[in-house]
Amino acid sequence: MTVYRYPRRALIGDYVRAAVGLGVGLGVLISVPPAPAIVAVFGSITLLFLVFGLRTVQRQLVQVAITSDGIWAAGLISRSVPWQTLDHLALRYYGTRRQQREGSGGFLQLTLRGGGTSMRLESSIEGFDEIVRQAAVAAHANGVSVDPTSAGNLLDLGVDADSPAHTKSR
Repeated sequence: MTVYRYPRRALIGDYVRAAVGLGVGLGVLISVPPAPAIVAVFGSITLLFLVFGLRTVQRQLVQVAITSDGIWAAGLISRSVPWQTLDHLALRYYGTRRQQREGSGGFLQLTLRGGGTSMRLESSIEGFDEIVRQAAVAAHANGVSVDPTSAGNLLDLGVDADSPAHTKSR
């Protein structure tokens, strides 16, 4: 069994963004006389950054384990997808086209579904390439078809969706 985590250094920026957003939202709510429009706008902003901060805490606490039987994520919320039930794999890139061309920024998000459970992992997690490769092998074994966008993103990681067992992780 191999266990992966999100490194703290990858989460620092998200913690800073959450803190700044909460600070601005709460600062305005505390310092300005309450008016319905201000409370609605800055209350929403505060809530948005609070949820973002909690999501970052969840990512820091999560541990992802891969075995020959499946993938498990344990943290505030635990989930598992046994490989034999995997029926969906999607690999999406989020960022600008310029970032993708230059290889500077943006991130990949792996979505796995099976057995009534869904799991999303971002490329900042340690061992992301290996996680993707194992998931692609399982998807291929289960006859799961991968959409063209995901197939292209898999190829960018050195994984051939048609024969993932024969490709090497970067």
